Amino acid sequence: MRTRSLGLILSFAVAMCATAAFAQTPSNTSKNSAAQKQILQRGRDAYYSLRAQGLDEFQSTIKPNWQNVLQGQGVSDPAQLENALKLLNGLHFSMRLDKDGKVTVTHTTDTEPPNDQVRRGFDQIYSGIDQAVSGFFATWSLFMLTPPLPEADSNYQLDDLGATYRLTYKDGGSDVVTILARDMSISEVKVTTAQFTSTVRPRMTKTAKGFILAGYDADYTPTSGPGVVHLDVKIEHAPVQGLQLPVSLIADTTLDGTPTHMELAFSGHQVKSH
Repeated sequence: MRTRSLGLILSFAVAMCATAAFAQTPSNTSKNSAAQKQILQRGRDAYYSLRAQGLDEFQSTIKPNWQNVLQGQGVSDPAQLENALKLLNGLHFSMRLDKDGKVTVTHTTDTEPPNDQVRRGFDQIYSGIDQAVSGFFATWSLFMLTPPLPEADSNYQLDDLGATYRLTYKDGGSDVVTILARDMSISEVKVTTAQFTSTVRPRMTKTAKGFILAGYDADYTPTSGPGVVHLDVKIEHAPVQGLQLPVSLIADTTLDGTPTHMELAFSGHQVKSH
């Protein structure tokens, strides 16, 4: 089995983790005016929150589109494609997001790998899927589990720019700048640290219960060295026991100029709520 296609999984994981760098709750006590606190609270209230809707945890199965992966990596020979798909479709993945927001990915296989080369390939796949899924949910959780804005009583600077608001705060050694429209939809989050600059531009869908993350594009640039990432993600949600949960994910990633494509389907959701 050819393992070079796993490069896209690993680059996808790098990008997902990179875009999840910003935190939601800066420390210290706010010195902002009552009007500014009211604006920020209005922003928080504008977002759909799975925790507020009662979600404790959920789990689902994960199905990568392996044929798309292989064809995207140039595997076109029918016999080679068929053999690779037999192996890859025999791998089964599931994930669980617990009450603390931690994501655990598990895997099983229909058959043992026939040789050491395939075994090493399987190990790379397991590691890559684990990193990719965990990285995706690190970003997704910031927008879907709780509002993607700091507490109204925390320490921040809120500037009214006319058509938009600019929210600035520090999280440890990171400088975070968020741009919001007048309807409180976030158009950009930029995080600057000594090691990298990361910019996320979310795409939101407005619902009766608040904004839901429909996707985003992001850029990650390290201060020095390789690892420049551009990422475009599309997310589809569907109601499960009255809760909006992800059912599909499509990601196009460019890592140091090399493009990759990945598709994941989530199904068989099991939900625990309060």
